[in-house]
Amino acid sequence: MYYIIFNPTAGAGRSAKALQVVEQQLKEHKKEYKLVQTQYPNHAQELAHDAVGMGYDGILSVGGDGTLLEVAEAIRGTDEVLGVIPAGTGNDFRHSIDVPKQPAQALDVILAGHHCSVDIGLIDDKKAFLNVAGTGFDVDVIKNTNRVRRFLTGGAAYYLGIVMSIIGYKNATIELKTNGDTIRRTVLLVAVANGRRYGGGLQISPQASVTDGKFNVVLINRIAKWRILIELPKLQRGELEKIPGLEQFMCRELAMSSTDERQLDIDGEIFGKTPVKVRIARNALNVFCPK
Repeated sequence: MYYIIFNPTAGAGRSAKALQVVEQQLKEHKKEYKLVQTQYPNHAQELAHDAVGMGYDGILSVGGDGTLLEVAEAIRGTDEVLGVIPAGTGNDFRHSIDVPKQPAQALDVILAGHHCSVDIGLIDDKKAFLNVAGTGFDVDVIKNTNRVRRFLTGGAAYYLGIVMSIIGYKNATIELKTNGDTIRRTVLLVAVANGRRYGGGLQISPQASVTDGKFNVVLINRIAKWRILIELPKLQRGELEKIPGLEQFMCRELAMSSTDERQLDIDGEIFGKTPVKVRIARNALNVFCPK
């Protein structure tokens, strides 16, 4: 029996269509399942926690990366296996484990039964992340996008959030301590990448692996504001080598601080402030993935 956690608000309602496909396919395969629905923030984590140790064949998340992270928080470090049914706006994590975009095909991966163990990131050994943790311009974009969602949805809200952020953003002066070195920079953003993408499709680290035990850390150093709109499309295409002032390195853990307290972007959600310590947790999460 599968345990399905469904977020009805994910993907501006698209998750309901995804669930319909999943339920129909499970019935066709004569697979039993239990369906529960989230009702408030962090409810998915509570529901997933209730399912741990109950003998389910898999705990399935029908929602976006936010729902997925909540479920992962609850089952990391256990023998439970997470099933990814992409039904949100961005669905960035699916790219890191090669899960198809279409719900029916994603469910086929789950029904095939093959799973692997992947790494996750930890902030101060408390808050987990699957894709990327960082600070800088992306935090401002999240804030401004959330502000305009009252009267805009989808991509329109996101792009207006970018424009608003360009107008008001102040570069961050950060310090990173890792691998025995201290790195000080004034940056547009710093991204500690476990997965390949964030921000609904920005390929911040196309070569990142969730099974190599390392972060790919990406810094985009200070650039003129007018250049931001030129450089962002390069991130969408994964053309990091074409972005001036971009630096990359790999590490297993690092300490991040800044001259002023900077809030963090944790898989698309605002969480905490600098200074923080970030470390990789090897093979901490079991997920269904293609063989």
